[in-house]
Amino acid sequence: MFLCFRQNEQRNNESRLNRNGLSVNSLIVNQAQDQPLQTTIQQIAKSPLKNYQLQFVSRKDPNFSYIYAKGDVNSTLPLISGRFFNQHDYESEVPFVVLGSNLTKQTYQPQAQQYYQLNHNYYAVIGVTGVGENSAINQHTFVSLSPNQTLDSAIRTGQFRIIYDPSTQKASDTKKVLQIFHATGTKRLVDSSSIKRERQGWFDRSGMIITQIILLLALMIIVTWILAYLVIFASKQFNLGSFLQNQLSLKTLGQLAAHLILATGIGFVIGWQTQKINRPEVILTILLLFVLITLISAYLYLTHSHHYTHLKQVLNSNKKQG
Repeated sequence: MFLCFRQNEQRNNESRLNRNGLSVNSLIVNQAQDQPLQTTIQQIAKSPLKNYQLQFVSRKDPNFSYIYAKGDVNSTLPLISGRFFNQHDYESEVPFVVLGSNLTKQTYQPQAQQYYQLNHNYYAVIGVTGVGENSAINQHTFVSLSPNQTLDSAIRTGQFRIIYDPSTQKASDTKKVLQIFHATGTKRLVDSSSIKRERQGWFDRSGMIITQIILLLALMIIVTWILAYLVIFASKQFNLGSFLQNQLSLKTLGQLAAHLILATGIGFVIGWQTQKINRPEVILTILLLFVLITLISAYLYLTHSHHYTHLKQVLNSNKKQG
């Protein structure tokens, strides 16, 4: 179960890493007017737009991006150390840098703080991102933008591919972005098939998990039936009264509960340590619900099942024949 969840997460994470952590809501701003980047950021900061991210990806070097964001954003990147940009960075007078793991050798570190040289200036590195060995994100440089920074007037929007990533798409907000950039329109960064896959719930893309749950449930039904048979057989074989028979049933259920909880706990810890996923509590909840439902089902089967009554009659008739 952990492996299935991990495979689903890896598939979506790899897709997001290939577009610098941008979400499926991302829009490419087409044919924006060439204007100074600093004045553009100042206009955006003064606008009523909120809960969005803008990435300016260099056309000359696709491994370099300026980032500006406001409010809650969808962007997520795996960090090896440090942190990603926060709202204070997007209001700071100086830029900060998040580097891909392969670029850390190019930093200058006089003491504890790393610095990265950019346009003949050194800027503080606040985080290192990266994954695996061959991911493009390991070579990427992210630099924060702020309306309070003083950028070279030679840095203009025409030098970048502009990507607008809102937390929630709104036609009015997109229209405002187009007005600020004097752009003709937008197009989706992510194709429709990727959007559909990433927006699928775990139920839609986890057929293997569902199969595992069904098989486990079938196994527990068989185990419960065997337990019922053993309880009845022991009751008749040793002439147990109703009180002792109930005690035997409760003890059997107690042993079943102990074994289930122990096995579930061991399996969860092993899966948690070997298959790192973002939401292990989801699997834990599923497993605990499964254990609870199994125990309730076993109890009801031992006390109210038609098959349980039928087993009693069969064993009674066999005893009389003997």
